[in-house]
Amino acid sequence: MDRGPLRLLWFATVLTTLLFFLSSATAGERVPVLVSALQARNEESVELAALIEGFVAEKLAKRPELRLLRIEDSADFDDYSARVYIESCPPGEIVGCTFVIGERVEALWAVTGSVKSLVKGTTVDIDIVDVKGSRVAVSFRSELTGGRDEAFAEGVARVLVAAVAGEVGREEDIRKKDADAPTDPQDDEAVAAELAVLEEEMGGFTTDLRRSDVPIERPKLTEADIAEKSEEEGSKPWERLGMSPADYLRYKNSTLDLPTWRQRAEGRRFQVLLRAGGGFINGPVNVDYYGRYAVQGVQTVDAYAAQSVETGSSGLGVVAVGFGVHPMVDVSVQFGVAGGSFSYVISQEVVDSPTNVVPDPTVQGHSSILVGPRVTIAPLPAGAVRPTFGLGAYYLRGSGIDSVVLPPDELAAFGAQPLWNVEVFGGGEARVGSNLDFWLQIPVSFLVSGDRVLEERATTVASLEGLKTPTGASAIGVAVVAGVQVRLFGSKPREASQLDETDEP
Repeated sequence: MDRGPLRLLWFATVLTTLLFFLSSATAGERVPVLVSALQARNEESVELAALIEGFVAEKLAKRPELRLLRIEDSADFDDYSARVYIESCPPGEIVGCTFVIGERVEALWAVTGSVKSLVKGTTVDIDIVDVKGSRVAVSFRSELTGGRDEAFAEGVARVLVAAVAGEVGREEDIRKKDADAPTDPQDDEAVAAELAVLEEEMGGFTTDLRRSDVPIERPKLTEADIAEKSEEEGSKPWERLGMSPADYLRYKNSTLDLPTWRQRAEGRRFQVLLRAGGGFINGPVNVDYYGRYAVQGVQTVDAYAAQSVETGSSGLGVVAVGFGVHPMVDVSVQFGVAGGSFSYVISQEVVDSPTNVVPDPTVQGHSSILVGPRVTIAPLPAGAVRPTFGLGAYYLRGSGIDSVVLPPDELAAFGAQPLWNVEVFGGGEARVGSNLDFWLQIPVSFLVSGDRVLEERATTVASLEGLKTPTGASAIGVAVVAGVQVRLFGSKPREASQLDETDEP
């Protein structure tokens, strides 16, 4: 009598028992479980792999605590169905492909593996995938030989239930261990001891059990795969989707469905962008005023005043409003306020007096405002993390002595010194929501116009000595600024077309 169907039935029962224990942590809810394909590792095992998948699905469908999901419950990919995707999964990557489908159908657990038929029996690898945890929770390999099918199913159930329940070799529940902690060698010894007992009692099969808890690596399309597809006859998948090969590679390696990808690929186009941030600046944010005059009798005979914008470090706050003119480009107007200091010296001296002393500077805080246009370029608009760079210009205006303190009539009362700067910047953006980004920029500015130093001297008798002549700020400044960016409006998501869902030839 052909015992193949009986073997598959027992095998399905074993997996059903295992998944029952895996779902016990969420008792009272129907746990979504995906039954994925088992990958056939040779031609002789193709039918067997399909039968195992079908039997497992049939058994799980009868469990009231589980909600069965099949590959067909997944939405189609860009140009082929989910079934075509899983059947085209590269050898050895079935776990990663199952993980992708599991995410798409919002499963918590998934069952997959591989089958290889040999002359003396069948090798079956089974992987139980914790989709939410992005890991392989349980993985085992069994060597099936004829005549002991029921013993095999019974033994596998014993070992797997013991492993999942944390009862292998001792009372301790292994599920309470730190997930990041290394595997205890005693656990491996306990598993080996349990397997040895089972083999001695039942015989006829061997089973290798691994509680791997290994993170899953998502299958990646490579440039070599693109090159291979380019050599194939007929239209290429990226051509059918209206993409470049580079964009198609990035899309395939993303976790996005096609409509979401297309929306994000529109990037900044027609979006209103609101930015706010803060950071630090090292640039022309300090002001020094230096004023001295000498009197002889009642007459002022010498007077010198100078006001200069100097380099300093301070905090910086900015806001900007922009508009996307291209998926990768927006133009904006930025407003900002930078802190700084205002230092001044005002001294009256008497000609030839031995008691003339120049006082120490008086220092107080002040602020500078800046405003100007910017162009920001952000390649890879669909990416979760994007580099950015750009250029801009801004008008910077601080304070003059006339707004801080009124100097005596003998000294010039200078106003604020406006400066024009151009800047280049680089940085990046990270998407944290459908309309929200974090951003970081490092602008480098160059002074192109404006007086860094103002001087005025009126003298009839040169009496002042040791005058301090200012040099003014450096022509180059730098800042580090980070903040949030809100995106409004822009393109709307659209449904995938029939062309998008056409199977590959």
